Amino acid sequence: MLKKIANNNQLTLLFLLIAVWLIFGIVNPQILSLANFFSLTRASIVPAIFALAEMIMMALGCVDISFAMIASVSSYCTFFIWNKNGWSDGSVIPIFLCAIAIAVVLELINWFFIDRIDLNSFIVTLGVQSLLKGFLLAFVSTAYIYTLPTSIKRIGVAYLGKATSKDGIESVLHSFVIVAAVLYLIISFVMERTKFGREIYAIGGDVDSARRVGIDVSRTRLYSMILVGAICAIGAVLHDSLSRASMPLPTDYVGRELNSIAAVVIGIGGSKKAKGIVTGTLLGVLLLQTISTNLVMLGIPSFWQQAVSGIIILAGMVVQTTNNKALLALK
Repeated sequence: MLKKIANNNQLTLLFLLIAVWLIFGIVNPQILSLANFFSLTRASIVPAIFALAEMIMMALGCVDISFAMIASVSSYCTFFIWNKNGWSDGSVIPIFLCAIAIAVVLELINWFFIDRIDLNSFIVTLGVQSLLKGFLLAFVSTAYIYTLPTSIKRIGVAYLGKATSKDGIESVLHSFVIVAAVLYLIISFVMERTKFGREIYAIGGDVDSARRVGIDVSRTRLYSMILVGAICAIGAVLHDSLSRASMPLPTDYVGRELNSIAAVVIGIGGSKKAKGIVTGTLLGVLLLQTISTNLVMLGIPSFWQQAVSGIIILAGMVVQTTNNKALLALK
């Protein structure tokens, strides 16, 4: 049993998440309420989707700093086009498809420089991030878009349930949680049950070895980045629907790319095994959001929130690394 626990980073992370939640609950019992759980769930939807995109890139052996900017450009440009043409009615499907198309094209820029030119992924995506930021502000617009299509507004207020805290503040369980859950289930199946997923892990482990066993590295990278672009676009459109506005540079995710990277790193832990990385990423997001959301409830200043989040990240990594050493000792 001890060997099984030591070998399971996700189980360790789950225990850490529960422990953090209970500690916050002791300080403020309202944190353990259903209303706070609903609030945490809503706050985790978009970060969880973006972390899923970053997880695919990191499994591929890349670090993508541009995903948030690509997401922002795809959604903002889509709503800019809709608003400029006065398309206020209609289905949400064309909106999502337009955003996905824009994001995929932008991700192909990353693919070209990373795969065809063989440049460092961190440098490439950092450059693309800056390029897109300047392009968006200079050639599209700097204004917020508050007039969203009716269909987008409608799905933005679709709730699965409501709960009220003792202070009378109402929180909702948003229907978008289903979208996030479906995305995680699909990507989990793809990464752990398909040849394509195994190829991603093989390339991330050793590109040269992957080529020697016959994997088409360029094609796998291409399909992976197309998938990442689609996920980013979906997350961005959902974000704007929740916010009831589209912004060129949303401050709650543009500039916070390291949070997604941290969630993936925590989810992977010290393990080099592919199995469970998707679940670990989700748990990593929930852990970071639990810390951030509950520190706000406790009235802790933002700079202390960042410090405490950093401590928890380091503690989580230390615990998981210690578990791996324990596992080696048990063998």
